[in-house]
Amino acid sequence: MFNDPNLLIIAIVAVTLGAALQSLAGFGIGVIAAPILVMIDPAFIPAPILMMGLVLSLLNTIHYRQQLKFGNIGVALLGRITGSLLAVMLLLLLPPVFFTLCFALFIMLCVFLSYSHFHIKYSPRNLLIGGFFSGLAGTTTSVGGPPIAMVYQNSELNSTRAELGLFFLIATLISLTLLLISGNFSYYQLQLTLPLLPAIFLGFGISLWLGKRFKPHYLKPAIALLSLTSSAIIVMQLVNDL
Repeated sequence: MFNDPNLLIIAIVAVTLGAALQSLAGFGIGVIAAPILVMIDPAFIPAPILMMGLVLSLLNTIHYRQQLKFGNIGVALLGRITGSLLAVMLLLLLPPVFFTLCFALFIMLCVFLSYSHFHIKYSPRNLLIGGFFSGLAGTTTSVGGPPIAMVYQNSELNSTRAELGLFFLIATLISLTLLLISGNFSYYQLQLTLPLLPAIFLGFGISLWLGKRFKPHYLKPAIALLSLTSSAIIVMQLVNDL
């Protein structure tokens, strides 16, 4: 829990920024808020961050509902379900420290890919593949946005917001259900989540205000620097604990 008020303030700021970015660009709470929350308490992955993402996805789905195309989402969700089932099996077999390390390394990989010239074509096959890796990464590390967002990287922004919002809404429900059934969702994790839910609504409100002024490339360097720094600190902490 948040015994230190300063840690609570840091967590609220991180979640607010992450929620605002995800509402603007389609993903972001896992990349921005998650590394900071994990440094505060490793128990934030995966269930608490997924719960916050669930609330945010619901808000975005409602707001951008007129741009939804359900057929595209179905293919991606099929991949997500398969990846989530594999993720639950891995959670039962491997220690938590393994997933914390994977989480940090995966964030670094996502930043690298965002600056590379690696482009993925928007197609049913890639939606299926992106959905699979989103389920695998999202259920184990709570960061399921980048794999599927890369498939949408050249799509129209409002359609991307709408489709990713619905995708994450349904996909996160699937992941949380599987985590609950497999015993990977505790009451302590619920206690971690509840104080930060108001920050989700605040971040969503900020995104509505910034919507017409937002240019994704403005924030990209800052996001990359923050993500890399946080992930590097997590890796160093794990190394020191060994």
